[in-house]
Amino acid sequence: MSFILTSSNPRSLRTYLLGKIALPAVLFYRKLFKGHKSAWNENRTSLKRFPTGSVGKCLSDFLFENDIDLEAKMENHDFFHVVLGYTTSLPEEAALHFFLIGNGKGSRYPYIAAFVGFVIFPEYYDLYIDAYHRGKSTEAFVHLNHKDFLGSDLNHLRESIGLPERLL
Repeated sequence: MSFILTSSNPRSLRTYLLGKIALPAVLFYRKLFKGHKSAWNENRTSLKRFPTGSVGKCLSDFLFENDIDLEAKMENHDFFHVVLGYTTSLPEEAALHFFLIGNGKGSRYPYIAAFVGFVIFPEYYDLYIDAYHRGKSTEAFVHLNHKDFLGSDLNHLRESIGLPERLL
């Protein structure tokens, strides 16, 4: 608690507070709404078997670079990070959700995550708008079985869905 009372950096304070809320919220969401989904039964090490340049290998690299592993029944989220090119910083997490909303994902979670990201980090408004428009202009792919794309070439997948370059 002393961090909260003594921090003079509002951005660090926001990041700290959101970090304390985000992970428990994701785990609660998974338990509550993802019971019907099947886990991929993959991890960052098993994904190394895919060829260089494939979505699976790039996903493995992303997970190792960020020192994270796949969360069962939440694998699509990290898949989206790799395909869409958003980092794991909190504003970029919110941008990823703005993209998903633009691309047609209708569940509650992206709306909540995008709203919270916007409220906590309003200075990234342009990033969020860019992400939403990227999602709108990309062929709808949020409802596909993303595990099926692990062996696909990442650049070819991006081209096939018409993913525009990031402006921000």
